[in-house]
Amino acid sequence: PKGYQRSNDRIREDVCDRLTQHGQVDASDIDVQVQEGEVTLSGTVDTRQAKRLAEDTAFSVSGVRDVHNQLRVANGADPLRGAGFDR
Repeated sequence: PKGYQRSNDRIREDVCDRLTQHGQVDASDIDVQVQEGEVTLSGTVDTRQAKRLAEDTAFSVSGVRDVHNQLRVANGADPLRGAGFDR
């Protein structure tokens, strides 16, 4: 409907649910904040692939206008793992 906008709390809940249920993303160190439909992801993930998947997952939620991906690959993680260069 015209002018309808999902609340930030509902968007945050949906993003968190989808990240938690995602089979290739460990969301235990991801913080999700939503302001005016814009999602900010911060924290750490294991691989660059997980970083990209988390961003794509957030974008897939209804009501999300933009995603600011501030996730970092955890120290000690193999930077090539999950990037198509698995050994």
